[in-house]
Amino acid sequence: MDICPKCGYQRQPKDADPFVECPHCGIVFAKYAKYHAEPAAPAEAASDIEITMEDPIGPWYLRLLDRLMELPEKPDQVKTMAQAVVLAVMVVWGVQLIADKWVTAEIMYSFLHKVDLPIHEFGHILFSPFSEWMMYLGGSLFQCLLPALIGVVFIWKQRDPFGAAFCLWWTAENVLDVAPYIGDARLMALPLTGEWNEDVAEAHVARHDWHNILDRIGMLDSDRHLAAFAHGLGATLMVLAWVWAGVWLWKSWQKSREDPFG
Repeated sequence: MDICPKCGYQRQPKDADPFVECPHCGIVFAKYAKYHAEPAAPAEAASDIEITMEDPIGPWYLRLLDRLMELPEKPDQVKTMAQAVVLAVMVVWGVQLIADKWVTAEIMYSFLHKVDLPIHEFGHILFSPFSEWMMYLGGSLFQCLLPALIGVVFIWKQRDPFGAAFCLWWTAENVLDVAPYIGDARLMALPLTGEWNEDVAEAHVARHDWHNILDRIGMLDSDRHLAAFAHGLGATLMVLAWVWAGVWLWKSWQKSREDPFG
């Protein structure tokens, strides 16, 4: 070693065996290097770096798009085909639901309406502590909100875009289901749950959610316009669910074919 790492002494030609110890301060180079070596980086720090590098970077909307279209590492072709069957049912059933006119309230006689109804009724209980107006709104609000919240869980917790797309489809179905109820706010011709005798039927006005919702905000005369808007919104969300699920399935299928052992 030409220069001592401790005292900085420059080796001279007259110095004997200068590569073992310093002739000026006497340190042994091998021992000095052993006890003054730089400590290795902790394993935790290395793992933190790896995790950071795996996280997507960029604007929030690009990170969201990446999450919405996230593919499994090894797509299963059998599972993908089963999901394709589910999508086909979503499309066929959805076309029928969109085609049903809100004026005739045909959707309220469907199987899914019977599934949505208990959720609707629970929404009244859930929102009743906030105000009477929120209690009326809570039924329709919760039946649309619940599938949307489940979809968020599918995206951020389960990392399952197809499941989230199905939840978007279910949310759209609920919006379509609410439309006839909105349009009935003035006429109040639709039968309500629990009207099994004349005494309950006489309280029809007090029990009609959307009559009380719109009447208290002065929009009762807009019931038909709001119903048409809700039907259009539900149809739009349903089409978006089809496109989302279809594109994701196509990408998943393509990836499964790229890996012959997948």
